Amino acid sequence: MNFTEVRLKIRHFLRKYKRILIIILIIWAIIFFINIMLKNRNIEPEATTTYDPHTSVIDSGASTPSSLEQPIEDLISEYVGYCNEGNYQKAFNMLSEECRKYGFNDDVEEFMQHVLVRMPTPKEYSIQDYSNIKYGNTRLYIYEIKYTDDLLATGLTNSTYTYTSEKLTFYDTDTGLEMSAGDFIYYEDVKAISENEYLKIDVVSKIVNYSIESYEVTFTNRSNYTIVIADGQETDEAVLVLPNETRNRTDLSEIVLSPQETATITLTFPKFVDDGDISQSLLFSSIRVMEKYSGTGDEIPQETIQSEIDNAIAKFSMTVNVENN
Repeated sequence: MNFTEVRLKIRHFLRKYKRILIIILIIWAIIFFINIMLKNRNIEPEATTTYDPHTSVIDSGASTPSSLEQPIEDLISEYVGYCNEGNYQKAFNMLSEECRKYGFNDDVEEFMQHVLVRMPTPKEYSIQDYSNIKYGNTRLYIYEIKYTDDLLATGLTNSTYTYTSEKLTFYDTDTGLEMSAGDFIYYEDVKAISENEYLKIDVVSKIVNYSIESYEVTFTNRSNYTIVIADGQETDEAVLVLPNETRNRTDLSEIVLSPQETATITLTFPKFVDDGDISQSLLFSSIRVMEKYSGTGDEIPQETIQSEIDNAIAKFSMTVNVENN
């Protein structure tokens, strides 16, 4: 086939498929220009966030009333500002009277140590409504405050992102918002008594922190014998009773009363304030009135210990109601 024949065939092909080729060319040109436009277009991604500082983390259906949002933010800002300035007395004075007394023993030095663990240097902070609970006729709004370094001041070189945190609790009173720190939630007078001819148990008060409850309990031995309330020889000797379970003490030290002795002891139990359970009572399940008691040290034979238990004058349990009605 010579060159002339090739030219004729090409010309014939172009005439025959001219329209189709033009359409293909137009489509290709459109696609080409669209691609160029998309490549040159600077698309700004839209930041999305679900951060809502006044909606509870524990219960997303609960939130702080809008009327309290700004007052709470203002209190937190003032509190952190004083701490950053090292003005611990002013920050301490912002706390409720109960928090100062029962959370920090009315000691600004103790409060200062609490702050310095979390804020050894000036910090930035963020807030989050962590949990909202009801106490009596009052709503408590528990916020988690996260403290981070001021990156503009410290720079980013050779640094890692770390934070400390604490919980601040707010509650509305007739005189305005009150605030507590150090995981302290509230103090409550209990004044509940259980007694018999041998023993009187008086639960005086309760201090509720975010993850523990502590009870001040006065035990009075009315007898002329030794009374053993807890010495590790029985299980669940002193427990906090909840609706579906019991909790043992965090400190399993002995509670033993000499004849006619009165002792006031703090019993502490693990319990989250927002776990939905109600503290119902303190149960002392293995009280023993002992005519002879040698103790429970390693030097005391187990046979002696068991013999003294078997020959106890009386064995009984006592329950003291602590439920807040």
